Amino acid sequence: MSPVPRAKLLSRAILAGTSVYLAGQVVHTVLNTNRWPFCTFNMFAYHKRDQALQMRVRLFMDDGETVGPTDPWSLLPLEFFRVVSVLERVFHAQDDVEVRDRFCRQALERLNRRGWRAWDEVKPAFRAGPGRRFVAMELYFVEVDFRTCSPFDRTEVTSAELVHRYDPAGVVAGQSAEVLWRFVEALAEPLAEEAEKKSEKKEAGHAA
Repeated sequence: MSPVPRAKLLSRAILAGTSVYLAGQVVHTVLNTNRWPFCTFNMFAYHKRDQALQMRVRLFMDDGETVGPTDPWSLLPLEFFRVVSVLERVFHAQDDVEVRDRFCRQALERLNRRGWRAWDEVKPAFRAGPGRRFVAMELYFVEVDFRTCSPFDRTEVTSAELVHRYDPAGVVAGQSAEVLWRFVEALAEPLAEEAEKKSEKKEAGHAA
């Protein structure tokens, strides 16, 4: 029997590897699970750092009740990732207070006038409830550590910073003091620890 040419072996290896990958992707799609590098929708599969900067919003109603702090995805009738992009442009890329206030006013007016239902990647609108209206809002930038912060508790963060407050009626000032966040300690980055150890060893070697 003549040996199999190298080109055929290579093509067979590529075909086998691709088949295994596609089989794993199909399994994760059917089970609706994510395990990198597989993803429910493989177009969104990517490696994420352990720590990230996110946004949280807090809404105030005319009767003093509040919603949040929670994810801001329900502020606009857009896909949730587009909502984040819009907020980054308004509250991070520039610091014009008038632009920020105008955005908050129009967003609250839209929520009060008519909400919307969830559809595909669009989250349902925030709802104040019968006879109530949203009158103020706060936007925060928070840092989370995916290893220590619960994905089910959006108030559990490693740090939080108030970026903007829209409060034309002065309702926020009348709110009683309360603990908004549950701060947890972030785990040290493994690479940073390793670099620090190498630096210490290097310094010790020079000293010797």
